[in-house]
Amino acid sequence: MSELLEDAPSLPEEEPVFQSSGIAFEVKSEDGHPVLKMIGIFVFVICGLGFANGLDFINPESGLVRPHEWINGMAQGAPHDSAEFSGTITSGGEPLANATILLEHKNEDGILDAPLEVQTDEGGNFKFTGATPGLTSIEITRYNEDGKNDAVRHRLILNPPTPLEKIGFTIIDFDMPETSEFSDLECTGNYANGSCVRTISYFDEQMEFPLIDQSAAGLYIMVGWAMIGLALISAGFAFIGIKKGSRGMIQTSCVLVFFTAGHYYSACLFSVMAFALTFTVPRKMIILES
Repeated sequence: MSELLEDAPSLPEEEPVFQSSGIAFEVKSEDGHPVLKMIGIFVFVICGLGFANGLDFINPESGLVRPHEWINGMAQGAPHDSAEFSGTITSGGEPLANATILLEHKNEDGILDAPLEVQTDEGGNFKFTGATPGLTSIEITRYNEDGKNDAVRHRLILNPPTPLEKIGFTIIDFDMPETSEFSDLECTGNYANGSCVRTISYFDEQMEFPLIDQSAAGLYIMVGWAMIGLALISAGFAFIGIKKGSRGMIQTSCVLVFFTAGHYYSACLFSVMAFALTFTVPRKMIILES
């Protein structure tokens, strides 16, 4: 049988040919949609608002928001006796002993009550308990041997309680002008013992910037730096999101920039809006041909 097949012609050799079937596959992708890049640019602008808010915080004596307003705003609604106020009074570099201090105080209804009164010890130290948080005033009186006593008045803001503490603590030190600086002032009062009081008031110059606890001011500045840091990190995510059209990167940027607040909470509002918009963008269709 094999002898018969030897004379049969062999099959021609052909190269294999592959041909597309014409079938295409559509794959949905979360990234790459051009609208996502537009939202990313919007988020990048929001980061600028957060950055500006941080700059405002680290410059407490300028800008739209000041630590004085921030602390006083938090004090609204706090219990009327939830502040503790202490400090040291000096004059000419020496502690001022036996000075009388009167601190403005309010009752439960928010109405001015009898002021709280204490005297400084030998080290010039004083301490008030049960004081009213927020904007208040203080009067410090030094008693002189000649009966011409000296007094100074200050405006200040006492810290309210925090979520972690039931009492707000404030520490402010005062420097009482020396007696010579009161010599040209009128001595008023003419009390029964023949004494009178010469008064220097700092109310006018402390109208915009009342005295505050320096640790509270430092905390305010730290919050500002934190906002700047978050804004920069958020801008980095937004930049990558714009470059790659990444939905996840842009959403991450929205979440971070939310905590920078922005002036009048603009960054908070716009970041929520941008975050919601990312869910309205349809997934991009990628076509794979077979």
